[in-house]
Amino acid sequence: MDVIKENCKRDEKSWYMKKPENPTISEVINSDGNNNQQERADEVDPENKVDNLDEVVQVDENEFENKQQEQAEVVFEKKKTTSVYNDWRNLSKRLEEHEGSHDHIICMTRWTELESRLQNKTTIDKYVQQEINKEKIHWREVLVRIIALVKTLAKNNLAFRGENKKIGEDRNGNFLSFIEMIAEFDVVMREHIRKIGAGEIYSHYLSPKIQNELISMLAQEIRLMIMKTIRASKYFSIILDCTPDISHKEQMTILIRCVDISSTPIKVEEFFLKFLEVNDKTGEGLFSTIQEVLIDMELEIDDVRGHGWDIFKEMVKGLTLKSLSQTRWESHLESVKAIRFQTPEIRDALLYLAEKTDDPKTRKAMDIEAEFPVKKKKIIRRKKHFDHGNMKLSTEEDFRINYFLTLIDQALISLESRFEQFQRYEQTFGFLFDLQKLTYANDENLMASCVNLESSLKHGEHSDIDGADLFMELKVLREVLPNEVTKPIKVLDFLKRVEGCYPNTWISFRILLTILVSVASAERSFSKLKLIKNYLRSTMSQDRLNGLAILSIERAMLEKIDYATVMDDFAGKNASRIIFTQ
Repeated sequence: MDVIKENCKRDEKSWYMKKPENPTISEVINSDGNNNQQERADEVDPENKVDNLDEVVQVDENEFENKQQEQAEVVFEKKKTTSVYNDWRNLSKRLEEHEGSHDHIICMTRWTELESRLQNKTTIDKYVQQEINKEKIHWREVLVRIIALVKTLAKNNLAFRGENKKIGEDRNGNFLSFIEMIAEFDVVMREHIRKIGAGEIYSHYLSPKIQNELISMLAQEIRLMIMKTIRASKYFSIILDCTPDISHKEQMTILIRCVDISSTPIKVEEFFLKFLEVNDKTGEGLFSTIQEVLIDMELEIDDVRGHGWDIFKEMVKGLTLKSLSQTRWESHLESVKAIRFQTPEIRDALLYLAEKTDDPKTRKAMDIEAEFPVKKKKIIRRKKHFDHGNMKLSTEEDFRINYFLTLIDQALISLESRFEQFQRYEQTFGFLFDLQKLTYANDENLMASCVNLESSLKHGEHSDIDGADLFMELKVLREVLPNEVTKPIKVLDFLKRVEGCYPNTWISFRILLTILVSVASAERSFSKLKLIKNYLRSTMSQDRLNGLAILSIERAMLEKIDYATVMDDFAGKNASRIIFTQ
């Protein structure tokens, strides 16, 4: 009975004893040593035939202890790593230990070796990678030929598609026909067409969708080049004109005139931007359309220094004046709306014309009094009894009076009206345009011209130049200007070489050359419009029309486009086009 009580007390005491949570390395070794020692003895003598097991176990004792030490260190390191990473304050210390560890050094050595193999193309998949690169080169060669063909057709105003959209069949259009012609002499395109015919490839990149995408990408590249030039120039003029196309839609062309100061020598350029389908033909509608275009292209409307549209549309914002129709009674209301709702604006425009215009025809029209239609009296013709009242003119004299003199009068009036605006420009910019006049002008006249130019370029409280500073700069400039400089564009080249010395003169000459001389560029764009959108292509979309128009009109910039840039952009638009990447 006493023995049972003693055993129970011993078990109860051992029940309340607690084992340490984080044993040290030595504790792990000692706790595992006794158990593993018996296991080791059983392995050596499973039938317990040897009396002295200590001698047998002692043979491999050193090897056994080393393995136990390694296992304990692994367990200890795992526990240590977990506790350190939960404590961010000791993270830097742990990183330093990891950088000097054996595993990290081995991994870095292997990665360095792999990187060297990748650079030298000596990896295990060397031959597979070579085949992939050959395939990429083949596809890029195919794409560059397709882009070149799109560029050629666009700049020559040729149609792309035909009645059939399949390669190898009749009447499939210029694009596919030229592809077939190139394949007769080019190995790359011949292999491409062979794969299409054999069904080895599904995406051949010859569809109308790809054509439109390439046209849009090439046009966008040109548009970016134009925008870069305009923003560098800062000041620009707008040229606008409207005409109906073959589908009876009103198309408004937009062109920009600016001084390209980034080129050497400096050039005056007129760039085509786009055609816009105009629905609202009123003055307010046209102005809103122009404003939206400038905002879309990130151009400041305050930098506009010239324009090529009618004065009435500029001043009368809203309804435009229309002549009274004598046959269509429903048009009478539209004709009088402008007068009914915009009388003050029309009055201001008429006063402006009365003060500024020198056209005798316009001045005569301004003095006409109100006239009301009256019933004409019947004229009774009496027979004349005297022969001297019926004087006959010779054929030569009749032609001189009734045709030649009338034609000359109309031509003179037209010329006076046409150059009236040029006379106003001469009064403002004449002292800069005529360098001889600038050289021999006295200080008083030169100062008056500079002040007049400052007021002309003033908008509200801000002016592009300072008249007094411009006067001082011109006095110095005319003394140092080389004799071979005889034109304003040459003056800009000289000022560019001495950049920063004549800031007001630099701005003045740039604005001078920005002012419009004619709107012939707009008429030339209409010629391209009729070539591109003809009666066979009357259903062309507006985006495709603008793309083909800018490729045809700005063909000089089209030649500067880098094929590699276009191919990289084309490849980046879709993940399936990774085959085109370098």
